[in-house]
Amino acid sequence: MADEGALTVAEYERVARAARTYREALVVALCGRVGLRSGELADVNPAHLTERSFDGRTHAFLRVPNDGRRAYVPEDVAREFERYVNANNVGTDERVFDVTPRRLQMLVSEVATRASTDDDRLADVAARDLRAGFARRHLDDGVDPRVVRATGGWASLDSLEPYTETPTDREIAAAMTDENSGESETAVPFAGASRRLGAALADVSTRDAVDRAACEALAPSVRAVWTCDEHGDLRECAGVNAETARATVRESVRQTGLLDGHGVDEQGAFAQRALDGERWGPNASVAVSAIRSNGTPHGLLCAVTEDADTEGLREFLVDAGRRIGWTTAAVERKRLLVADTGVELSFGVTRGSFFVAASRELDCAFDLEGLVPVEDGDLLCFVTASGASVEDILAHAGEDDRVRDVRLIRDHGDRAHLECVVSGGTPTGVVVDRGGAVESLSVAEGDAALTAVFPKAVDVRGVVEAVTDRFDGVELRAKRETERRPQTTDLRQTLQEDLTEKQRATLRAAYFGGYFEWPRGSTAEELADAMDVSAPTLHNHLRKAQQKLLTAAFTDDA
Repeated sequence: MADEGALTVAEYERVARAARTYREALVVALCGRVGLRSGELADVNPAHLTERSFDGRTHAFLRVPNDGRRAYVPEDVAREFERYVNANNVGTDERVFDVTPRRLQMLVSEVATRASTDDDRLADVAARDLRAGFARRHLDDGVDPRVVRATGGWASLDSLEPYTETPTDREIAAAMTDENSGESETAVPFAGASRRLGAALADVSTRDAVDRAACEALAPSVRAVWTCDEHGDLRECAGVNAETARATVRESVRQTGLLDGHGVDEQGAFAQRALDGERWGPNASVAVSAIRSNGTPHGLLCAVTEDADTEGLREFLVDAGRRIGWTTAAVERKRLLVADTGVELSFGVTRGSFFVAASRELDCAFDLEGLVPVEDGDLLCFVTASGASVEDILAHAGEDDRVRDVRLIRDHGDRAHLECVVSGGTPTGVVVDRGGAVESLSVAEGDAALTAVFPKAVDVRGVVEAVTDRFDGVELRAKRETERRPQTTDLRQTLQEDLTEKQRATLRAAYFGGYFEWPRGSTAEELADAMDVSAPTLHNHLRKAQQKLLTAAFTDDA
């Protein structure tokens, strides 16, 4: 019987996403993806991280104190480890986490509590459960138990027995015949659906296409699936006709509590309800997940299954709702690029922002040079700071949970160019999630002037309420219609239609990060870290974006 405390892949991802600081994220990763104990974490220093090359590829290992084993460290975790060490000026022989093992255990518990719901077992997750999940995940993936034992520091192979599942008759039959030659979605629930969804959302360019692609990707894994907008009105369906889907929304989905008189509940994430047996048959139920990005609801994702206890359904649908929501926000931003006219909204912000708090406490000023939305709703901001020392600003940022990362790009003496990754749970983040393109953000003396342009057809009242209801100290100061600045036709069309969302984001980050300057203000590796992608991926997006723009420019000249 598998250890009930061992986290599934989806559960681990939920805990990891709940980390608010780089220290929390690194501690969770070292327990859940490297297999360290909290006592081992407390003794780790930078010198313990080493590299070895095999067959032309470099691998990272962590020499575990008081044990002697060499734990394997995934590439992205090693990069986060080094970034944390550099950002905190940790000496080679100094402890990376200068706290007790007990404090590290408490830190994991705090992150897990944020990831949980009232009836969720994640509320009781401890560091040992992350480590148990590490063992279970690798054993489920077919990693040699001897390797898992060696890298995780278990005393014997018998110690791993609690993390293995007793096979069912069906699994035994499949393993002993040719049935195991193909990919089985039962090994990791909804793994195939997750991959199909990722591929389907990669190239969509409109809201309708997002809903259609999502339903088509998920349909093979459930009996029926559909999406609704933020008011509960049907948008797209698969495996069911529109009339039946609408009736089920009226009779069942609205009874789950995820929809109220104002639309999708901003706090709810998942609900499930039994369905009418005459229409759907016995045991059928509908599972409902909010489609949201960074706390902003865009609608509902509904799936009908034959069994209410379908393994992994909750984790998968919540994650799918988040991915669909992020893509929806991205295509709304692209829609603004196509519009010749828009609505400009100007807000005053005195609370809810790191820049506002820092300007008040340090008596300094910030001006936004550029902004790039990145995965999971965070915002990559390039700002000019003046009136305070770089050291004071960096120190203040390190103490603010809304700042994921901050880096000095260039110090000009009287002003500094900074790169900040800030939480999307801010007024600016909500504006971006609602489809706004931030035109300017100037902050001084604890007051920010935030101006953004929205598509002309935007629900202005909905945008204003979304920002002002969520944050105290935010008010609408001005509203007006505006026309976009003229651009070269072919270049504008290329930006709007030919570049993907990721190519556009990479190009903006490189431009505002000083990548094209000499000497460079940012390296490709630094930009990749900020955008949470690998350096080769960033180079790929950047080269393709440059090629498309240059093709349009030279074709136009000809």
